[in-house]
Amino acid sequence: MQIETERLILRKHSTEDYERFWNMITDPISKRFTGGVTTLTYAQRLKIFCEDININFPGNNVEFAVVEKSSMLYIGYCGFRECEYLDGIELFYGYCRDSWGNGFGYEAAASTVAYYFNNTEHNSLVAACNMENLASVNILKRLGFKFVKQVIINGMTVDKYELYKS
Repeated sequence: MQIETERLILRKHSTEDYERFWNMITDPISKRFTGGVTTLTYAQRLKIFCEDININFPGNNVEFAVVEKSSMLYIGYCGFRECEYLDGIELFYGYCRDSWGNGFGYEAAASTVAYYFNNTEHNSLVAACNMENLASVNILKRLGFKFVKQVIINGMTVDKYELYKS
């Protein structure tokens, strides 16, 4: 399964993605709003990463690797998954800092949302966002998500948003 946009390829992760993925999840600036830097070692996280790439996407849990077409460089991830904290299927994403500010987050999220509504029977999608993460708030609002309420996830207060299939 693969999605192509004008500038991006969204596909399953591969082992070649791991170095940039690792650099992203250990970058305190990249992970400031998404739960913080991993506490796992390189080898521990690599083992999980390799296990995950060998599993077929289950219906409500899809995580795409986001790759910039022009460079074929891994720039992050975008997907959806069941989330008990938000009581629904959650849109989620994260990007390497060197890809920020280019509109890739919105482009990948818009394609993922369209894929979700066209390929599942669900009529709604939720998202969580730290209110200080203005870039992410803007992505969600541009996609049509509406603020619902604040929730606490792992001790962190975040805004919950919802989007309904139109």
